[in-house]
Amino acid sequence: MVPSWASEFSSVPAASWFERPVAPQLRQLKRQPFPAQSLAIMGIVKRWAQARCAAAVAECGTGKTLISLGSVFSHAEGRPFTALAMVPPQLVEKWARECFLTLPGVRVFLIDGVRNGVGSNGFTGVNEVRFRNGRIVREGFRTSLSDMRLAKSHRSARARWRIQVPAPAVFVVSRERAKLGYYWRHVIRTAASGPFLGSVVNPDTGRSIVSGDDQLRRADFRKVRHAEVVSPETGSHRSQFYSPLWQADNQKIQRMAPIEFIGRYVPAAFCITSLCA
Repeated sequence: MVPSWASEFSSVPAASWFERPVAPQLRQLKRQPFPAQSLAIMGIVKRWAQARCAAAVAECGTGKTLISLGSVFSHAEGRPFTALAMVPPQLVEKWARECFLTLPGVRVFLIDGVRNGVGSNGFTGVNEVRFRNGRIVREGFRTSLSDMRLAKSHRSARARWRIQVPAPAVFVVSRERAKLGYYWRHVIRTAASGPFLGSVVNPDTGRSIVSGDDQLRRADFRKVRHAEVVSPETGSHRSQFYSPLWQADNQKIQRMAPIEFIGRYVPAAFCITSLCA
């Protein structure tokens, strides 16, 4: 269903686009968008009334984050909503900060781990964050993706979530954390002849692998990924290059990307992908 203000937006001639009415929800934002940004927001909301996806393509510094948040807020028409933003790793906290500075009454959650173990940043699960003295700190509600999909004593997992968090909510996840995971295996070899007989060697060079002052042995690998920077000093190559000692294992099953798993259980959420900002 198209909101009434969206119908009025469509009725104005194209030559007067900047004079078209905007969604009343935009006046509730903490930061007011410029006319061109409001126009982009209205176009995205109108697109969502006709299709499942829309794209805002612009240069850095044009306010794509503000346009994305304003579009979600306008489309919700004042109702609580859940938005999922997948952004580059260096922009996770920046996106959280923009949410607090733009949306009234919003609650922001960082997906620090898609599994129950501790993530690479030292945190685990889904953590609510607050904006304190210009910094993003992890405070408040803590849960995990596994727990969020459980209805427990409620009618559904969605109903349970609405009781726990009745306000608009934005989940921010790093693009690297949300990508497809895969099984991997080592590509090291054991020399069967020559000066490195019996030693673990790099298949790119045929030489033993040295880390620091010690030579790596098969027991040093186990579940650890190793790589080597091969320099011309070895005498086997003319230029320096990076040589990973592991590769994807195509013999095992393919695992679902975490972002697809999240979308399966949160089908009505707004999904925002930020390629750059």
